[in-house]
Amino acid sequence: MKWSWLLFTFVIFTHASEVTVAPAENGGWQLLVDGKSFFIKGVTYRAVKVGQSPDNGTLEDWAVSDENHNHHCDGPYDAWVDKNGNDTQDADEPAVGDFQLMKEMGVNAIRWYHNDFHGQQPHKDILRDLYQTYGIRVAIGDKFGAYTIGSGANWKEGTDYRNAKQQEKMIESVHKMVMDHKDEPYTLMWILGNENNLHFTNTNAGQYPIDYAKFLNHVAELIHQWDGKHPVAFINGDTAFLKFYHDHAPAIDIFGVNAYRGAHGFGGLWSQLKNYYNKPVLITEYGGAEAAGNDEDHQLEYHKGCWNDIAANRAGSGQGNSIGGFAYEWLDEWWKAGDPAHHAEVGGTGHQGVGAVKWNQEYCGLLSQGSGAHSPFERQLRKVYFFYQSAWLEKSNP
Repeated sequence: MKWSWLLFTFVIFTHASEVTVAPAENGGWQLLVDGKSFFIKGVTYRAVKVGQSPDNGTLEDWAVSDENHNHHCDGPYDAWVDKNGNDTQDADEPAVGDFQLMKEMGVNAIRWYHNDFHGQQPHKDILRDLYQTYGIRVAIGDKFGAYTIGSGANWKEGTDYRNAKQQEKMIESVHKMVMDHKDEPYTLMWILGNENNLHFTNTNAGQYPIDYAKFLNHVAELIHQWDGKHPVAFINGDTAFLKFYHDHAPAIDIFGVNAYRGAHGFGGLWSQLKNYYNKPVLITEYGGAEAAGNDEDHQLEYHKGCWNDIAANRAGSGQGNSIGGFAYEWLDEWWKAGDPAHHAEVGGTGHQGVGAVKWNQEYCGLLSQGSGAHSPFERQLRKVYFFYQSAWLEKSNP
């Protein structure tokens, strides 16, 4: 697919920002962008058309999807809000696009993995426009062997962090990510993996945490050599293996953690990290709804409790080591319970959350796709969207 006709030809390019992590005066941590404090108010973004699924190889990258053939990406530019909930695009419901809706909610960053989609090339003009037009930066990730992506391992055996050939493949993938995006103005940080320590990611990181931690450290050191302007994070499934990261991965700049601990926030996570692996903490996934299907009130309380805890532990308050979070997730994905053509039964379990928290992942979106008849364009804003709009746009909550 050729994108030479994109409307971003005349974008004025700017140089990459310098992003660092630094101790705060009060003993905590802060993320700095060109010397100014930057607290992440982010979302995990993926606009998946109803019927598509990674399980059967039909999932299309949102950065190339053009379902209506109008030379614009579907979700970012052509999404429209069903304001009255009638599942129809009325005359007063024009296309506005997810990027604009994110801007109006106060989002300042999204997560995006460069090697999520085999054979599909990212279009950097779209990421540039995301930053230059909408003010949203990108935390760019490499799956780092999760689900065997990037490692060259076969599915049956899974990624082996002791295997030299697989290590070489993963380093090649990370190197490509860094060299492709290190000089771009939208780049916020590098992310390695996505809860690779958990068994369902099909890696042996949980069996051999020392080997995994050492390899993380080695790759982080390489990234620092290739790019001196952006910090390196990795994403852990909750707080397992902190001792091994402390002992063997000092080069990591940011501890990213997917944590689903309930509507009251994250409990002792902040103090545990401060005591055992004193790095800036980024909650890279949080949210969901405990076995509640599309219970918007429950979802609202869950997100509210989590975000308030994230904000309460930023530099200057609480443990001071929070640098923000990425709410999970922007839009409902219908494939997660196994039948991508139909939304899972309300109240059903779908995929399970972490630990004791159970929730239906097909209803995690801050926005829904309505009945699915107008996917991937229709958006219905849930109550939680308006909570974040209020919290993230307040001048007192920068």
